[in-house]
Amino acid sequence: MNPQIVLAILLLLVMLLFLASRQIRLGRANIQLRPLPAYDQLGGLVGRAVESGQKLHISLGQAGITGADTATSVAASQFLSALAKDSCANNSPPIVTVGNGTLLPLAENQIRNAYDDAERLYQYQPNHSQFVAQTDDNFAFAAGVTSELAQNKVLNHVLAGRYGAEIGLIGEAANRQNIDQIIATDDPTALAIGTAVSNNVIVGEELFAAGAYIEQDPAQIASLQIQDLLRWVIALAIIGVTVFQFIVNLGGS
Repeated sequence: MNPQIVLAILLLLVMLLFLASRQIRLGRANIQLRPLPAYDQLGGLVGRAVESGQKLHISLGQAGITGADTATSVAASQFLSALAKDSCANNSPPIVTVGNGTLLPLAENQIRNAYDDAERLYQYQPNHSQFVAQTDDNFAFAAGVTSELAQNKVLNHVLAGRYGAEIGLIGEAANRQNIDQIIATDDPTALAIGTAVSNNVIVGEELFAAGAYIEQDPAQIASLQIQDLLRWVIALAIIGVTVFQFIVNLGGS
């Protein structure tokens, strides 16, 4: 295929993607995100906890905000940011557990910001987040989280971030106490175990769509739609090249 034709096609695709992104950001495009039941369940967590007088627990996992797993922890923090806003506005802050020291100030800052947004900063106390174990001790972390579930009146909880096999212990403990749970992680082992202990699992890359689904951020919705469109473009390009090569080979024979 002529390189100039390929370049022209690529430039056209880039222009179309840019225009689509701009329309979404400006709110001129009616975009419907793919339904994800686990995200739908998030909306009622705070309300049910407040009505019952019980607590919402959120764990951000064991990956820090420095290193290879930064994106996972940042995505997990969006769950806390969104849920803390509703919780703190009702003077019912969530219980937060973390398994990495760098996540502790992040979690506390998000709760503080939630109180500030609700104009209740005077009610903020810097003890809503708990650092429960060292990063490299997975089962000590699980023990710390399950202890928090047992000691507090937890109605529901969200496990978002990087986990491993220890998620089975946490999930089973929650089930024994009839605690509704949502699991969001990108670790294959944790996902395999998580599906056995919860019906509400946010799988792999769906974790990184938290900003679009939870906060309805136009910029993140645009990014999500562009990613989906690029997948189709790449898939069609692969099929096109395969068919073209087949025709060339057929003609040569």
